[in-house]
Amino acid sequence: MLLFEQAYAAATRGKGAVLLISGPVGAGKTALTQEIAAQASRRGGLCFMVTASAGEREHPFGVLARLVESMCVAGMPPPFPDSDPYRSHHPHALMDRFGAAITRFADGRPVLLGIDDVHFADEQSLRCLSYLIRRIERSELIIVLNESTSYERDTADLRAELLHLPYCHRIQLAPLTPAEVAEQATERLGGAADDEFVRFCTEVSGGNPLLMHALIDDRIAVPGQTSGEPGASFRQAVLRILHRSAPATAAVARFMAVLGDYATPALVAELGGAELVLVRECMRDLHEIGLLGAEGAEGFRHGRTRSAVLASVPLGSLPALHGRAAELLHASGAPAIAVAEHLVAAQDGGRGTWRVEILCEAAREAMTAGDVDSAVNSLRYAVGASEDETQRAQAAVLAADAQWHADPSRAARRLHGLGRDARAGLLTQPDALIVVNQLLWWGEFDEADELVRLTGVRNEGSSLTQLWRLYRRAGMGPDRYPDPDPPGEPLMARSGPIAAVTYLSSAATSAYDELATDQVDQMLVGIRAGTSLTPALYALVVLVQTGRSDEAAAWCDALLKEDWVARVPMRRVMIGTIKAVAALRGEDGGAALYEIREVFDAVPASSWGVVAGLPLSVAVRAATDLGDTQAARTYLAVPVPAAMFDTPFALPYLQALGRYHQAMGHRQSALTHLRSCAEIMTRWGVDAAEVASRMAGLGPATVGIGAEPAGGAEPAAGAGWVDRPSDPAGAADGTRLTDAEQRVAALAAAGNTNRQIAKHLCITVSTVEQHLTKIYRKLNVRSRSGLRRNQR
Repeated sequence: MLLFEQAYAAATRGKGAVLLISGPVGAGKTALTQEIAAQASRRGGLCFMVTASAGEREHPFGVLARLVESMCVAGMPPPFPDSDPYRSHHPHALMDRFGAAITRFADGRPVLLGIDDVHFADEQSLRCLSYLIRRIERSELIIVLNESTSYERDTADLRAELLHLPYCHRIQLAPLTPAEVAEQATERLGGAADDEFVRFCTEVSGGNPLLMHALIDDRIAVPGQTSGEPGASFRQAVLRILHRSAPATAAVARFMAVLGDYATPALVAELGGAELVLVRECMRDLHEIGLLGAEGAEGFRHGRTRSAVLASVPLGSLPALHGRAAELLHASGAPAIAVAEHLVAAQDGGRGTWRVEILCEAAREAMTAGDVDSAVNSLRYAVGASEDETQRAQAAVLAADAQWHADPSRAARRLHGLGRDARAGLLTQPDALIVVNQLLWWGEFDEADELVRLTGVRNEGSSLTQLWRLYRRAGMGPDRYPDPDPPGEPLMARSGPIAAVTYLSSAATSAYDELATDQVDQMLVGIRAGTSLTPALYALVVLVQTGRSDEAAAWCDALLKEDWVARVPMRRVMIGTIKAVAALRGEDGGAALYEIREVFDAVPASSWGVVAGLPLSVAVRAATDLGDTQAARTYLAVPVPAAMFDTPFALPYLQALGRYHQAMGHRQSALTHLRSCAEIMTRWGVDAAEVASRMAGLGPATVGIGAEPAGGAEPAAGAGWVDRPSDPAGAADGTRLTDAEQRVAALAAAGNTNRQIAKHLCITVSTVEQHLTKIYRKLNVRSRSGLRRNQR
């Protein structure tokens, strides 16, 4: 305001001046012009303000006529007696009369004439104004004009005539500084604004007052809100800016919003069919306004800014823009996920091999990042864009896989159609593996069996063969398609989710297999977004099986922090279930129950198919161990598919049911359910003695031929339901105890209970039980007395 005060003082001495206020849209030009007029009025001057309008730009002498009219209303005699002076007089003659009329009317007082948005003034008024300005040096007249930098081209001639005059001064409005933002926010909020909100306002608004005040309005609109978030006021402010900007600038902003992160000047120019030079000028203008980030950086300052700009694009033109953007990005080599976003938004139903390939590739990228919804959307359009049946079938398989990761029950709707595609020879073996996994998940065993036979299963190294062998060996009867274990990579590492949960079921059942522990740590260290999660699940199960539950839980926590795991429901619940099983094995029922509740919150039991027995067993066992029988009954009341009892997942479920009845004092019911486990395992080719040793970890009391250890002593790990005759030849196989097993064996032979051994060796009771299971099997003994005899 110092410059105005100097100009006003000069005007009182008969020296006129011109103030040209320049700045981007929303920078506060109008507010400053109005404040200058108010100051002039308070000092006794005469003030007359008009606002030019884009709609009146084609009206000759429109701005001048409204300015003369406002002065006449205030009492100035009409300077032009003619009825239509603007047609009958030369502009110079008009302005001579106008200047003389102002001087008489002012009577020695300073007069301020202001034109807001002078860039919208009609050409004839600008000519008259220019003539008047060149003759006010010896007058009491102050002329205040403001212009938007978006229209610098339109006012170039006016500036050229004005700025060389010694009494013409240009005021260039700069963005608000953080200190100025803090001052404004403090005044509006009625108290000191916190530093975080000030930083947020400064960054998102770019120092633009209109945007800054909109952000403050949005904060005020939400009582109790302590942080900033662009809302309705901010959106309207962005739309106002676009409306008041030059059409080319607004158009470039819209093209940038369509292109998003790939809005380079070259692509924007191609999308809009504009000159690259003009696009660069418009982008510079958008930066000055505060909509774009730091100069030279492409992109809007905030995602809500882009959303608001995109909302200003007429709906009818959006699909075509997205379609064109997809073609441009594809040609420029942009990532598939960026191209697919536009293909999906275009909704034009276009077909083409490149479209399907891009959509499928984008889906894989989205799954890598954990964005399941984007993957499903891309694949849904890929199916529609497919030009032939093979391409469509392959896209449909990927869609089913992506949907399974979000919610298996949604993916199930595609299964029978995919089965038809497989029988028609449209699926590759990896595609068929996905379908077989899902068919097994839902207990569709006959159809799964048919697909295995139809998709090259006799290739002995195939993943399909190995998945089928694993699953049928564990729960489906005789192995129909035998083949040797392949060297190197673990079986389940290539076999998908069913293989993973089959091993996990074994861990939850307390069954112990000779799982390879070497390379487990390397597998976990190497897991990252973009790699299969299955090897990690395998490695985690191995950690649980070998008594390294704390390590397993720590790895689970680390994986659950990864976006590509945490954002995908089925990945999250797989890891969560392993963590719950690890907690159970570590005798932490509270942690196990908490984890499994999180699992069911993410994916309900109805979506688990035949695998439901696994998480339900963990929930029942954890609740039972905690004495929360009501919670245990709630989980036991959850319906499970009948087909589950023909799978490995029946075992942990029946064990948990037996454990619950045992805790409730229903010994006969407990015995019935536990015997069911034995019968199932025997039917699957595991001998009863092995069943006994596997079941021994269930609880503190032995359930069997009906005896309970005297005095409540802890039962031997090998005690079970049935006796097995001694087989001296069994120890002649050359199997040796490991160092850890020898330490456990020695303590057990000395009469220590499992809990005492665990405390002495600083391991868990569960780990002791696992060691004893292997010790008994290797030494072919069935009790501690057998260990003592063996040591003698």
